[in-house]
Parts: sequence; structure tokens; C-alpha cells
Amino acid sequence: MLELKNITLKWNSPKGKIFIKDLNLKIKNGEILCVFGASGVGKSSLINIIAGVYENDLLFEGDIILNGKKLNQVPTEKRKIGLLLQDGTLFPHLTVEQNILFGMNKKLSYKEKSLLIAKNLKKSDMASFEDRYPHTLSGGQKARVACLRAILSEPEALLLDEPFSSLDPDQRNSFREFVVNNVRNNKIPCLLVTHDKNDKMVSDNKPLNLNIFQN
Repeated sequence: MLELKNITLKWNSPKGKIFIKDLNLKIKNGEILCVFGASGVGKSSLINIIAGVYENDLLFEGDIILNGKKLNQVPTEKRKIGLLLQDGTLFPHLTVEQNILFGMNKKLSYKEKSLLIAKNLKKSDMASFEDRYPHTLSGGQKARVACLRAILSEPEALLLDEPFSSLDPDQRNSFREFVVNNVRNNKIPCLLVTHDKNDKMVSDNKPLNLNIFQN
């Protein structure tokens, strides 16, 4: 479970302006919570503080808790949180398999990882794409590879920051379904930040409007 307790975000300057005040939420394993709000309301900043990417001029109060462990002082790389951004950036010089391998469990043998990648690519309608490079993929295919890279790194929580917005409508619907199925099958708590009203339909609880947490 991912929990935020009494989260307040404010700028160092001017005058310590608060833009999110006393935010509390809980996301159970396998659940998706959609978060929305106007531009500049703090959606991406909220994603960043959960991931441990602290902005120099941003201060926060409260606690970030994942599966009972407080993360406030835990380095980003040790939080076991997957992050999928709008552009789903892949390493252009690496193949599909190499991109996905990048974050996978180092305790697994290469053979185990390779079989797992092949199995998931097949489920993603990308069988035998292991040796392809990103420049040969469509936007939807790149997005699926980026998602698989995040999922197969075995995160304990997943953060999605506008991951569907760069895709055309058909790709967007297909990829949204793909992500939702992976989150639920892997029982990962997931926070989805979006502007798209169609994304709100996948939220297991009432979508959270950050505008109401403005000071």
C-alpha cells in the first residue's frame, strides 16, 4: 500500500507559498488512483516527491509510506518505485531487450530475464521485438516497452505522469488497457496523474482533484 500522510508542498520563495496543503491518500495493492487538477497545481511535483526527486526550491512536510516503510529519507534508487512519464523515453542506443533489462532484478540469470521479457513482449503483441531499436518502433510500441521496463523492474508502487497523452486515440485506449491490466495483475499500487477525462475512468476510487488542496 502507498500512503501519503498530511502532505504539504510549498516553495522556498516567494514567501514560502503553499500550493498543496494537508493531502492524505491511500492506494491499495493492485489499485489505481487518478489525480487531476489545473496546470501548475502541483501534479508533477507530487509525483517527484513520492519518487524522491526533490526540487531545490520545493519544500514538503508529511510522510510518504510504502508497505509500512517511511520513505522520506530513502534515496530515489532504493525506493522501489517505478516511474512512467509522458514521453516514455527509451535509450536509443539499446535494443528493446536491453532497455527492459536495464532495471530488472540482478539476482535473476540472463536466461531467466530473457524468457520473462519474451513472455511479456508476446502478451504485448510485440513477439520477437527483442532485437529491435527504438527508432524502428511506433509511438505505441515505444510506450509499451517503457511500461514493461517499469513493471519488470518489480516496483512496489508505480507512478504515471500523463503516460498516454502523446499517443493517438487508438493507441491511447489500447495502451491504457495494457497498463491497467499489468498494474492489477502484478498487484502494484498506482498513482496516475492526468488531464484526460477518459483516464479518470480507470480509477478504483473517486479521482482526486488537487485543486481542493490549494491553500
